[in-house]
Amino acid sequence: MRIGLTLLLAVAVSACSAHVLRHGRPVGGMLRDPVADGATPVPPAQWFVQQLDHFDGQNPATWKQRYFVNSTFYKPGGPVFLQIGGEGTANPIWVVVGQMMVDAAKHNAMAILIEHRYYGASHPTPDLALENMRYLSSEQALADLANFRDQYGRAHNLAAAKWVTFGGSYPGALSAWARLKYPHYFHAAIASSAPVNAVLNFTQYLEVVQASIVADGGMDCLAAIHEGAQAVNEMLTTEAGRTQLQATFKPCKPIANTPLDISSFSQGIAGLFMGVVQYNRDNVAFEGRTEVTISEVCDIMTNKSIAMAMNRLAAVNQYLMKVGGDAGGCFDASYNDSITALRNTTYAAAEGGRQWFYQVCHEFGYLQSSQSNASAQPFGNLFPVSTQVQQCVDVFGVTADELAQHVSRSNQNYGSLHIEASRIVFVNGRIDPWHALSVLPSTPGLHHGHYLMPVLIEGTAHCANMYPDSESDLPTLVAARIAIANYVRLFLEIQD
Repeated sequence: MRIGLTLLLAVAVSACSAHVLRHGRPVGGMLRDPVADGATPVPPAQWFVQQLDHFDGQNPATWKQRYFVNSTFYKPGGPVFLQIGGEGTANPIWVVVGQMMVDAAKHNAMAILIEHRYYGASHPTPDLALENMRYLSSEQALADLANFRDQYGRAHNLAAAKWVTFGGSYPGALSAWARLKYPHYFHAAIASSAPVNAVLNFTQYLEVVQASIVADGGMDCLAAIHEGAQAVNEMLTTEAGRTQLQATFKPCKPIANTPLDISSFSQGIAGLFMGVVQYNRDNVAFEGRTEVTISEVCDIMTNKSIAMAMNRLAAVNQYLMKVGGDAGGCFDASYNDSITALRNTTYAAAEGGRQWFYQVCHEFGYLQSSQSNASAQPFGNLFPVSTQVQQCVDVFGVTADELAQHVSRSNQNYGSLHIEASRIVFVNGRIDPWHALSVLPSTPGLHHGHYLMPVLIEGTAHCANMYPDSESDLPTLVAARIAIANYVRLFLEIQD
């Protein structure tokens, strides 16, 4: 059994740790699902006949989109809370537990979760051949939401209800954009950890990783990571060094003496820490996971009983594989293997990875490179953005210029950080690297009079506000949830 560390791209592998990211996306999607306690039933799947192409009136093709409904708290006249699915399988637990459901109980709301086209069981096309993926875009997904709201609302006497969208990570951006593009359908939006600013070269990701490591693990930990990564990068340049790395990290395949394989291995070292930072202390007990935090991996990195910093990196790797249930796994850093995985056109094998990478290459960029200043992140400079753009070329034939145009078009379409909309709450955690692409209290030109309300939570990571309450919640998280609930109440009181 093999385990991928990180190629920072949406690579599907046969097994992987819960803490490993592919282009910032863990297997299953960026919003981790809470775990049902077994006693609370989840609603059954329902299916909505959806248009294949909302922007071609001559195309009558349709497909079936999966959704889930919980009407437990609904009373006539109440609002509809619509949770938006993202780059993974939609889990109906989200219309049973979590903060949206806490608010649903308060406001007698109907709760609906809708799955994103091309993910989970919502398959608009027979497979993921490139010609079949042209209907995968955020614009089509938003039009899906609008069509669902229109048709379902009229069929179930909910057309006059106030619909509020909820989402975390990429669906957080969709939540904000639904309010932007279809304000006549969606009354307000809660956008958690929403990267609304598309960017080709996402250097800020590793910069936030460094800042979060220092904040939670200390300067000694950062220095050890830098020392270890520097040693690895130097060894990658020689045959003797690569031989030693193979003995230490046990890669699934020998490290090829090519720029792309060397880049991939270096990315893998960064990936040891990226997933831990992105989900640091993020409701891990409720999710049924073993807790892995920044402070925990920093304990390993500062353990001087392990003589060399590079060997401590290997110890972190081994620990993450053990926690991920693959203690006997291998370090997957082969560039060619990543390309092979991303070229697989079956839904089952892709797991969402090919689909998400398609959106990365055709809409958002989000390429997490090592091109920051040397002091801004500890992992060296062996994985520039060009090596990641090459994957877009090799998988989809999207060139660097085309990718730059796609990113620019997304920002022109949605407004980037200067979204011209109203009644949106942008919620972010300071530790989460994705907060660098979202609307923050420091965002220039923010229109508070339009009720564009940023909430930045100190000490929390990705989508922490969305999960159920826990006794271990930080006071900042508790206060943020109260503020968000107050905004929901305020928005529902507003009459258009």
